[in-house]
Amino acid sequence: MNLPKVYQNRNIGNINNDQEFFYSAKVEQQNNKPNYSPINIDYKINNLFKSNKYIYKINVNIKTKSRDFDTTIIGKMNNNLITIDNDLIPIKDIIDIKEK
Repeated sequence: MNLPKVYQNRNIGNINNDQEFFYSAKVEQQNNKPNYSPINIDYKINNLFKSNKYIYKINVNIKTKSRDFDTTIIGKMNNNLITIDNDLIPIKDIIDIKEK
């Protein structure tokens, strides 16, 4: 019984498969001016709700005009976020939102 031959690479020289790469983190605040925009906040909120982690609730850190707090948001209604404590947080007052 004859089996097919296995391919053997005959070019066995000095192979350099290493790749050089560069990584740079984006610096958001070069001149100490915060980069807050309503479009950016809406984008962050929508990404939180679209993520695969979101089923019912999301643990987040929210920074608003008046305070900074950790809470759990369960939904979005009109222009407000609803927390698990049944608080309404106006989206227009949110400066930054981050998932914990």
